[in-house]
Amino acid sequence: WELGWCWVEDWEEDREMWEGWLWSGIEIGLCSYGGGYSKLSKDSEVEQREFDYVIVGAGAAGCVLANRLSEDGKKSVLLLEAGKGDDKLYIHIPLGFPYLCGSDVDWRYSSEPEDKLDGRRLYFPRGKVLGGSHAISVMLYHRGSARDYEVWEDEYGADGWGPKDVLPYFKKTEDQERGPSTFHGVGGPLRVSDLRFINPMASSFLKACKMMDLKENKDFNDWSIDQEGFGTFQVTQRNGSRETPSTSYLRAAWGRKNVTVETGVTVEKVDLEESDLGGDSPYVATGMTVINKNGYREQIRARHEVILAGGAFASPQLLMLSGIGPAEDLQSLGIPVKVDLDGVGQNLQDHASALISYASKDPMNDKKKNRVFYSEKTGSSLRNLAEYFVLGGGPLTSNMCEAGGFLRTDPDYESPDLQLRFVPFYSEPDPYFSMGDFASAGDYLNNKANRPAGFTVQSVTARPHSKGSVSISSTDVRQAPKINANWLSDERDLKTIVEGLKTIRKIVARPEFEDYRGDEVWPMGVVAVFSIFVVDEPVLTLTLADYEQAYPGGDKVSDEDLAAYVKESCHTANALIGTCRMGRTSDPEAVVDTKLRVKGVSRLRVIDSSVIPKLPGGQAGAPTMMIAEKGADMLLDAYDRRT
Repeated sequence: WELGWCWVEDWEEDREMWEGWLWSGIEIGLCSYGGGYSKLSKDSEVEQREFDYVIVGAGAAGCVLANRLSEDGKKSVLLLEAGKGDDKLYIHIPLGFPYLCGSDVDWRYSSEPEDKLDGRRLYFPRGKVLGGSHAISVMLYHRGSARDYEVWEDEYGADGWGPKDVLPYFKKTEDQERGPSTFHGVGGPLRVSDLRFINPMASSFLKACKMMDLKENKDFNDWSIDQEGFGTFQVTQRNGSRETPSTSYLRAAWGRKNVTVETGVTVEKVDLEESDLGGDSPYVATGMTVINKNGYREQIRARHEVILAGGAFASPQLLMLSGIGPAEDLQSLGIPVKVDLDGVGQNLQDHASALISYASKDPMNDKKKNRVFYSEKTGSSLRNLAEYFVLGGGPLTSNMCEAGGFLRTDPDYESPDLQLRFVPFYSEPDPYFSMGDFASAGDYLNNKANRPAGFTVQSVTARPHSKGSVSISSTDVRQAPKINANWLSDERDLKTIVEGLKTIRKIVARPEFEDYRGDEVWPMGVVAVFSIFVVDEPVLTLTLADYEQAYPGGDKVSDEDLAAYVKESCHTANALIGTCRMGRTSDPEAVVDTKLRVKGVSRLRVIDSSVIPKLPGGQAGAPTMMIAEKGADMLLDAYDRRT
């Protein structure tokens, strides 16, 4: 089965290569015959297309919008996605997550050298596929607390976005496995489930937390209780497979005649014209200039509205390329300034995190326990494969972050500032390097990797204070934006992560981990591994390795040592938001108003994670879909009033 799938994937890559050569041949012929034909400089010769709504980005927000705006069958909707379809197998197998980061469905963004991180660059995985970043995430379903949305209203002027306003939309998105309640909905497109398999070490982690008198939390999305506490996380899965905005919202709209979905499309800019509509907006959005999947430049008209749903990096980039942003920055690139908005690209927020990994007691031989210590062998087990494909259960349904919780590192804090996440996978300090190694060396059938058995616990800033920015250095949309994450610029974030690392050590030192816990070490030099296999299980393994103390290492106990380790190794927990934040019209830092309309431009909205003013305590996928549900109602209300 695996060999067959690999052959199909290779064939697909070859097919794309052959198609590329075919187009090149056609171009050469046209150049010889017609003289200098260029796909990128010649407009499409087809009649200009027009839709009621044009949406950029088929991620968490775009898929929701395409579904809701087209429900009545009357309004035409075009959804544009730069990436490809979501037919990659590892998207749908939850434990296939390591195979997605750095792949062809990942934008693979990186930051500029970070001042507070000794000049390190940070890697940011972002989905380049139908379903967006949700399609390559760890599937955690977190809304944050009710207090997070009070902060949106009280501190950022996001009137109409308080807890009572957003809860109905959270429930509207949801098909909760546990059934309906005050805080949960059923019958919505997005399936929210309990995990179908709990790793034994995750259970030991929760037992250890209980013995330390840390609170238990059975539902992190129940706003009637405090978020603090520990438990298993709920995930966006259906029958053991990953549920994404594409497999839920978009699939439901796929057969509608009034919905058009196009992949492989590069949007260059929003087309703006001087407005004759009156009011405070001197410009009106009329459509998009795009390079379609065949390489032709095309202008697409929007009869009613243009909606940016590209996320925290792409949406501000498109606004700036369209002449909407900080005037001085745009002028330096020769971009005509249409609307001077200093807030475009500012207010970038994310969950910075660091981790501690522990080797098992017998790091190489313990890999045989593939239902406990996840490694490349977990997916090669016939039992695990059969359990997943036949029953929709077993370790392959794991999202890797199965259990964890939220804590206050200072009892005076209003909300928990720390999230801990337990991962039954042995990682280097930078987990994305480890996952890349897992994916490249850990072939499901060949077992080529020498990665030892062990486990990891992450320390995550649940409600970060540091803020970064996104800017552009080129007028070419294909050049990635400049990202300055500015992590740890607020000392409170560094303190939170350090306190989290200290808490991790206390939990793991408990007797509940006695059967699993080795040392805080990394096998820096595996010299050789010799194994005798029967079927797919090694019956004898001899490992020659040089074990060397890795950082932080058990001897690193001072706050100063741990802070240095955090700066050397911190990584993203993937909840990027804020770069087109909402607020009152009078707020100079707000990019969109509370109706998500771009200031100074009629019929242009941003509806995605970039409008979030302050990161809630948890992952950003659920809040983004809530925003899209509420935004769809705003669009439909405007349509009714306009027509």
